[in-house]
Amino acid sequence: MIALLALLIMILISGCAGNGQGLDENGNPVGTGGNGGGQTDFPPTFTNIQRNVFSTICIQCHIGASAPQGLQLDEAHSYALLVNVASSEEPDLKRVDPGNPDASYIIRKLEGGPNIVGDQMPRGLPPLQQTTINAIRAWIAQGAPQN
Repeated sequence: MIALLALLIMILISGCAGNGQGLDENGNPVGTGGNGGGQTDFPPTFTNIQRNVFSTICIQCHIGASAPQGLQLDEAHSYALLVNVASSEEPDLKRVDPGNPDASYIIRKLEGGPNIVGDQMPRGLPPLQQTTINAIRAWIAQGAPQN
C-alpha cells in the first residue's frame, strides 16, 4: 500500500514533462539545426512551426481536454487558441499578439522571460534553442498569418 501511494505521489509530482521525442541532443526540434545564430532550417511560417515545434514537442502535454490552460496545440486547435487570444495566466497579454512578439506570452514562456506564471516551456525538457524561438518571433512579427 505504501509503495503504491509513493508511486502515485511521484506521478502527480512529475506532472507533464514530456519524453524528449522530437528533440535533438541539445533540446532543439529535430531538423531545425543551428546553435542560437538566428537561423533555422525552416521558414518562419505557422505551418512549419506547427510541424517542427507544436506537433513534435508541445503536443506531448498540450493535447485534449486536459491540456494545460486549455491550450491544445494539435493542428486542429492551435491557431485558434493562440492568435489574438488572451493568456489565461496573464490576461493582459495575448498568447500571440500579431506583429508584437515581445508582448506575446508564448515568447515569454519559451524564453523564460518576465512576468510568466509557472515554468519556462517546454516544461521538463531542455529549453528550445534561440534559433527556433527566433522563427516563432519572426512569424509573430510578420503578423502571425495562418498559412
